[in-house]
Amino acid sequence: MQTFIKRIFFITAIVVGFIGTAQDINDLRSVNVDELSDQQVLAFIDRAESSGLTMQQLELLAQQRGMSSIQISKLRSRIAKLQSVGNDDVGLTGSDSRIRDDYSNQEEITFFDDLIQADSLKKGLQIFGSEIFESSFTFEPSPNAATPKNYVLGPGDEVIIDVYGASEITYQQVISPDGNILVSGVGPISLSGLTVEEAKNRAFNRLSTIYSGLKGRNPNTFIQFSIGSIRTIKVNVVGNVKRPGTYSLSSFSSAFNALYAAGGPNEDGSMRDIEVIRNNEKIATLDIYKYFYYGQSSGNPQLRDEDMLVVRPYQNRVKFAGSVKQPAIYELIDGESVEDLLNVSGGFKPEGNKDYLNIFRLTSGRKTVKTIENNKYGDALLSAGDSIFVLSIPSYYSGRVKVEGAVHYPGYYELTENQTLSELLKVVEISRNAFKERGNIIRLNNDLTFSNLTFNLSDVLTGKVDHELREDDLVRIASIFDVEEQKNVTILGEVKNGGKYPFVEGMTVEDLITISGGLLSSANTTSVEVARRVSKDSKEFRTAFLFDFSISENLEMDTSASTFILEPFDVVTIKATALFRTQKTVKIEGEVMKPGVYALETEEDKITDLIGRAGGLTTYAYPKGAALIRDLSINNDVTTETSIGNAYRRQQLEGLIKRDSLDEIGEEYVDREGVGIELDKALNDPRSKHNVILQDGDVISVPKQLQTVRVRGEVLYPTRVKYDKATNFKDYISLSGGFSDKAKKSKSYVVYPNGRARRTKTFLWIKVYPNIEPGSDIFVPQQELKQRLSVQEVLGITSSLATIALIVDRLTN
Repeated sequence: MQTFIKRIFFITAIVVGFIGTAQDINDLRSVNVDELSDQQVLAFIDRAESSGLTMQQLELLAQQRGMSSIQISKLRSRIAKLQSVGNDDVGLTGSDSRIRDDYSNQEEITFFDDLIQADSLKKGLQIFGSEIFESSFTFEPSPNAATPKNYVLGPGDEVIIDVYGASEITYQQVISPDGNILVSGVGPISLSGLTVEEAKNRAFNRLSTIYSGLKGRNPNTFIQFSIGSIRTIKVNVVGNVKRPGTYSLSSFSSAFNALYAAGGPNEDGSMRDIEVIRNNEKIATLDIYKYFYYGQSSGNPQLRDEDMLVVRPYQNRVKFAGSVKQPAIYELIDGESVEDLLNVSGGFKPEGNKDYLNIFRLTSGRKTVKTIENNKYGDALLSAGDSIFVLSIPSYYSGRVKVEGAVHYPGYYELTENQTLSELLKVVEISRNAFKERGNIIRLNNDLTFSNLTFNLSDVLTGKVDHELREDDLVRIASIFDVEEQKNVTILGEVKNGGKYPFVEGMTVEDLITISGGLLSSANTTSVEVARRVSKDSKEFRTAFLFDFSISENLEMDTSASTFILEPFDVVTIKATALFRTQKTVKIEGEVMKPGVYALETEEDKITDLIGRAGGLTTYAYPKGAALIRDLSINNDVTTETSIGNAYRRQQLEGLIKRDSLDEIGEEYVDREGVGIELDKALNDPRSKHNVILQDGDVISVPKQLQTVRVRGEVLYPTRVKYDKATNFKDYISLSGGFSDKAKKSKSYVVYPNGRARRTKTFLWIKVYPNIEPGSDIFVPQQELKQRLSVQEVLGITSSLATIALIVDRLTN
C-alpha cells in the first residue's frame, strides 16, 4: 500500500511540474514583474533611455496599456534595487553613446516595446540630420552647370576665348601649373587666382594689343570668355566624421559636398560647428541645420585646393519625442530656445498637446522637471541633456452633449454657455414619431457615476419647463414605436404573399388580400376566417374570437364582410379548395422502353403503373438493381409532420457523411433519399408490398446488368472492383488495399443498388459480413476520435487518486 501511494504522488509531482513550466511561459507574456530577470529589467531601462522617455512617462503609458498599479510599483522597486547595488548605467539620462544590444534572447523583452507607441521610439531616437548622409541621393555638383562668376580659376582649368567680328579665332588652353595660358603674339597671360569676370577683363586687355578693333569708339571685334573642363581639387576632411581623409572633388564643390563625401559627422560629431580652414585660417562655419532646413548657404563656401573641413564634437543635445512631427535627438547651440527646437523639428502633430511642455533636466546631480507654457516657448532656453516628451491630448471630448433617438439630426453637439434643452431640441429637430410624454437626460456626475433626469417632451417644446444642460449629457428621445407594441395584421393560406403587414386604421379583409397580392387559384372562396385576439379586459376563457365570411374571386364579399374592419393583431386565413391539386411528375431513367418524365394520374399511382406507361423494361434491364430516389426538398402538399421528417432525415444524412468521412458523395445527394425497392418482386406481384406508391419528384432508375462493386471510406485505396460471385466482403476490402488505421470495421455496411442497406454483424466476437451483389457500395466508416485529457484533467484525476489512496491507507491502518 505504501508503494502504491508513493507512485501516485510521484506521478502527481511530474504532472504539476509540467503544468508549472507551461504556466511560466504563459505568464511571461502577461508581463509579471516578479518573474522578470535583472537582465530583462535592464533591457527595459535601456529601451526607455533610447526612446527619450522618463520613468514617470513610461509608468503612465504602462497604466494606459492595462498594467496594474501593483505591477508598476513592483517594476519601480526592481529598478531602484538595481540602482542601489551599483548599476551606474541604469537610468534615463545616461550617456547617449552607450548602447546595450547584446542580449541572449531579444524576444523576452519585446513586450516592453508596446509601451512606446510611436514607431520611431521603438527603433530608438535618431540624431536629427544624420539621415541626410545615409540616403542614396547624391549632392555632387553638375559639371555641365554654368560657371559662377565668382568661380576662382586655377591650374588645370580649361579656358576658351572666342574672338569674333572683324577677326575670328578661338583660343582653347589649359591653365598651366604656374597659372598662365600662352597666346601667340601676346605671350603668357596669368589667370590663376582670378575670378571668371576678372580673367575675362585681363584677357580682353592683353588681346587688344593685337586686335585693335576690340577698343575704340566703334569696336568691330569682340571676345567671349568661358570655362571648358574644370580641374579637380584635393580637400581634407578631419575630426568627428565617419570616413576622415583626403578627397578628390570637382572644383565646383562646396563645403557640404566634401562633408557628404566623408559620410557626414559620426555619432559624436557636431552638425552645427563644422569649420572650413583655408591657409591656416577659418573662413566659414557650416551649420547643417541652417543650410539644409532653413536654406541659408552663407556658411557653405566653394572649396579650393588644399582646403580643410574640421568637424568638432557636439556640445549640447536634447531629446525631443512623443506627438511631434520629427522625434529625434537635436543638437543645440548656446542661446537656442524651445521655440527654435519646434521650428527645426516641424512642431507638434495635430494630436499633440500644444499648451505646455515638460522639460526633464539633470541639474547639479539631480533630476528636475520644468513646465513651460506655450506663451514662454521663445524665452525658455534649453540645456545639454534635456528630454522633452510631448503627450497627446486626452481622447475624451470637452464641451459637448449627445442627442439620440427620434430626432432628425442625432449626434454630438457643442455645449454653449448656459445652453438649455429646448435650444438643443430646436437644432436637432424632433421627429413626428417622437414619444411626447417622456424623455431622458443621462448625466455624468462628478464622481463618474450616472444619474437620470426625466422630462416631459411636450412641456419642454411648449416652453412650460426647461433644463440647463451640462457637459457630457446624453439626451435620449424615445420613439412611439419603442414604447408601444408594433401593430400588425397577418394573412395566411392561399394568397400570393402571405405574412405580417403593418396595421392601418380602417383596413378591411379585401384591403389585406389586395396588399398580399391577391388569391391563388387554389383558394376556397366560400370561407374566409378571421381570428381576433382576446382583449386583456375580457372575462371569457378562450384563445381567440373567430369570424367567417364568403368571398368571390374578384374579392367581392357579402355585406357583413364589407363592413368588417380589421383590428391590430387579427389573423386572416384563406383556406384551400378540398379537391384542388397541382400536377406531380416522376422521372423514369435507364433501361425502360420510353424513359422520361411522367405525370402522376392519381394519388395512388405505383411503380408498376409508371413502368407500364414507359413501355416496360428492355432486355438489358437489371430489375434487381433498380432504385427509387426521393427528393427531400419538395414539400408540396405534405403534412407538417412529413416535412419535419424530411428535414430530420436530411440532418441525419449530413451527419452520416461527416462521421464516415464520405466527402466524395457530394452536396447534391444530401437533399435526396434512397427508398429501398425490389422491382423484380413488384413486377411479379403488383399487389405486393414491394409495389411502392410514388410521390412528386421521385426518380426511378433501372440500370443495366451491373459489373462492379465500389469500396469507399476508411480503406487505403478507395476504388471500383469488378464483381465476382466468388469474391466476398473481405476480399473486396483487400482489393482496395485493406482497412486504414482509422477504420471502424464492426460498423462497415453495404448499400445495394436498389437502395437497401445491410451492416456487419458480430456473433460471439466473430464478424459476419453482408453478401455482395453487382453494383453494391461498401462503406467503411471512421472511428470516432476520442478527446484526450488535458493537463488540468490529468492533474485532477491524479490528485483525486492520491486522496483516495491516502484515505484507504488510513482506514486499513
